[in-house]
Amino acid sequence: MSNTSLRSLTVTVLAVAGLVAAPAAAMASTAHTDHGAAAHRAKVSNSLDHIISQSPADQQSSNWSGYVETGSGYASASVTWNVPTASQTSGDTYGSNWVGIDGDGNSDLIQTGTEEDYVDGQAQYGAWWEILPAAETPISSLSVSPGDSITGTIQQQSGSTWEITLTDNSTGQSFNTTQSYSGPGDSVEYIEESPEINGSIATPADLSTATFSGATVNGGSPNLTSSDAIDLVQNGTTYYQPSAPNSSGDGFSVSYEG
Repeated sequence: MSNTSLRSLTVTVLAVAGLVAAPAAAMASTAHTDHGAAAHRAKVSNSLDHIISQSPADQQSSNWSGYVETGSGYASASVTWNVPTASQTSGDTYGSNWVGIDGDGNSDLIQTGTEEDYVDGQAQYGAWWEILPAAETPISSLSVSPGDSITGTIQQQSGSTWEITLTDNSTGQSFNTTQSYSGPGDSVEYIEESPEINGSIATPADLSTATFSGATVNGGSPNLTSSDAIDLVQNGTTYYQPSAPNSSGDGFSVSYEG
């Protein structure tokens, strides 16, 4: 999900869009918990709102946290993450986890992921895919719950033909679509995001720690390094912060610090 999401806040429309409201009983014990449409809570991803920090060493963004690798010739990317839980907040807050190609330094982006929001007093979860500049497309066939293990894959088939796959490893459900995409393939991302809502970057959801593992790029390890890390910072407050990469360079976690 790049970073432009227009969302309306009605539970009815959320349900139509394929998002799932947490049952009242579940919310009493566990608050449940995104990327780019219009009159409902549609999301239109933006590229990275990127600011290089002076201190600490991590890069900073007002909407992305995680790891971004830049270069050229990126034709596939995948990663597995656990769907985090969104805790109750006093206002509406939004979060999303995803894998994508492009979006850092350009306005192109192909991506797929899960959404974890707390809106109108309820936690909401969903799955989606998106290719900028179009709005996100909800994946209504996947019923996402907090704690589920999700694997997202973006794969170029040939030329401008790309395949997007999102699998819920916990339920065995899987979604696949073939789409046309012609971005430059200059970056690959493994991200926890606070999307843009109604023209403004949203307040990040209070999410439990999300663990990203088994990341690949072009069929191999991305060999992530700390210099690839991005903190999500708004108004001087760090909301999401990634850990150092694991020893294999293909995994990390993102924690809520706000």
